[in-house]
Amino acid sequence: MRTKRFYLSVIAICIVFVGVSTYCTLGGFDEVEVFVMEGKQRTVVGKEYLEKFRYVDFKNRIEEARAQVDSGKLDGMLTVIFFENDTIGIDSAHYFIGSSNDEIVDVLRVPAGYTYREFQTNKTFKIFMTMHELVRPRPEKVAELMKAKAQGEGEELLPVAFELYYPDGSFSVEYWAK
Repeated sequence: MRTKRFYLSVIAICIVFVGVSTYCTLGGFDEVEVFVMEGKQRTVVGKEYLEKFRYVDFKNRIEEARAQVDSGKLDGMLTVIFFENDTIGIDSAHYFIGSSNDEIVDVLRVPAGYTYREFQTNKTFKIFMTMHELVRPRPEKVAELMKAKAQGEGEELLPVAFELYYPDGSFSVEYWAK
């Protein structure tokens, strides 16, 4: 009986060790810090969606936009913009997926089926995330961190969140001040 208990303890310790080391390798212990940056103007070319949110459809749309950016059809960085909208229901989402550029681009060169949006702010609140998707903080937690930092700065945030996806697999989340 003692031997069985000993082996079960060793197995449990190994499982815990593997779990913690995997979590660490994926970046689960990386600190999430909100940076306050100067405002900017951002031009975004993409497609807008207002629908019942399904993660599979959302991921497919991101991959479609990533292919357009990688092929050069869309110039800039892969960007997802989430609009906070209380009128559409809890299971629905309003988002815009495309490519962003901090410089003004030629509006006449927008590909067919895509729309052009411009955003501008005086102050940006930004979090850079290098951790794997499995261990990233939930979007609600990120929004809480941003709102707390904005309140500390005496600012109110626009009801819009920008996710910028970098080629190395990391991404950043931005909330902009009104």
